[in-house]
Amino acid sequence: MKKWLFGIIIFQFLASNVAFAQQEEDIMKNTQNDILIVAAAGAGGAVLGLSTLSFYETPSQHISNVWTGAAIGIIAGVIFVAYSSAQKGSEELQGSVPSEGFSTSERVVWHAEKSESLTISSVQFGTNIWQTTF
Repeated sequence: MKKWLFGIIIFQFLASNVAFAQQEEDIMKNTQNDILIVAAAGAGGAVLGLSTLSFYETPSQHISNVWTGAAIGIIAGVIFVAYSSAQKGSEELQGSVPSEGFSTSERVVWHAEKSESLTISSVQFGTNIWQTTF
C-alpha cells in the first residue's frame, strides 16, 4: 500500500513538472538574458570609469571612478530590464484587444455608456437628527 501511494505521489510530481517544463525554460532563459544585460551594462560602466583615469596625474587616487561607473551601469541595466519587462506585458495585453476599428471617439462613447450604468443616483446616510446625501 505504501509503495502504491509513493508511486502515485511520484507520478503526480513528474506529471506536473512536465506540464510546466516549457514555461520554466522560458522563465529561466529570460532571467539569464536579464542578468547578462545587467552584467554587461555594469562592465561597460566600469570600462567608462576606467577610461577617466587617464585624465588624472595620479590615477591610483581615483579608482573610485571605476566603481562609480560600474554602479551607474548596473543601475542603467536594471532600469532597462525593468522597462523591457513592463513592455512585454503591455504587448501581450495590447495584442489581445483588436486596435483596428476602436478609435478614440468610440472609446469615449463606450466609457460614457458604461459610466452611466455604474452611477448611483443618491445615497443617504444618517439618522433622524442628521442626514447626508451624496
